[in-house]
Formats: sequence, C-alpha cells, structure tokens
Amino acid sequence: MLQRERIAGGLYGLLVGDALGVPYEFYEAKELPVYEKIEMTPPAGFQKTYPRIAAGTWSDDGAQALCLMDSLLKHGKFSLKAYSDALLAWYEEGFWAVGGVVFDVGVQTADALNAYKRGIPATDCGLMNPEGKGNGALMRVLPLALWQVTAN
Repeated sequence: MLQRERIAGGLYGLLVGDALGVPYEFYEAKELPVYEKIEMTPPAGFQKTYPRIAAGTWSDDGAQALCLMDSLLKHGKFSLKAYSDALLAWYEEGFWAVGGVVFDVGVQTADALNAYKRGIPATDCGLMNPEGKGNGALMRVLPLALWQVTAN
C-alpha cells in the first residue's frame, strides 16, 4: 500500500468514525443503543442528536481536521494564521462542512474563533475559558501526524 493511500485511509477513517458518532452525540452511554445496533442511521425509536442532519455527515471535528490538512497542503508547513483563517472560514461559511452547513460548534471553539474574528492574535485565543472541558482537539490532530509522516 502506498503512503498516499495510507494517509487517505487515515482521513477517511477519521471522517467515517466522526460521522458514525454524530447521531449519538451528548448521550450518556446507558442511553445509547446496544453496540450491535449502532449504525449511521440509528435504530427505530432512537432520537438522534441532530434530526435534520443526513446520515453520514461528519461534524465540526471532521471539518476542522480537513481545515488543518487543507492548510498544510496549501502552505507546505503548519501556519497558525492559515489554520485559524481556515477554521474561521468553516465557522462562518461552512468551509469543509458537508453541504456547507455548520450544525455544531464547541463552546471553546466558538469563543476562540469569535476572539480571533475580533482581532485577537491566534496565539491568545486558544483557551478563552479556563474552566472549559473541550476535547475536540483529539479529533483534529490526525492531519498533523500524517503530515509529519510525509515530511520524513
């Protein structure tokens, strides 16, 4: 398998996994269907988190990972400004969101992007709320790891 195929596989895996979780976001584990019934389209009777969002749609995490990969490919290196600009384009215009629709954004991310839009340097926008409990960065980091693999 070529390195390019492995990288594509990693990104596809991230997006498929993200999309699989979208209907079940914010539920407690005990409220979810049994493992065997978890599909892109939840079983009958389960109220998915975003009723108007089509099955197979990735979330803010997938879109933001794609923003990072897009930024790396366009600039040939990590640029905080380019990545921040791409994230703001996602937030305001649906850049890399399925169908251009942004249907969810974490509180920490929204705070950071609103601060960036107001002109606060990106280096100062990362933790606008010290009490915040966001974990989405874990979903978004894969493109940077894949980029490092190609650089070596």
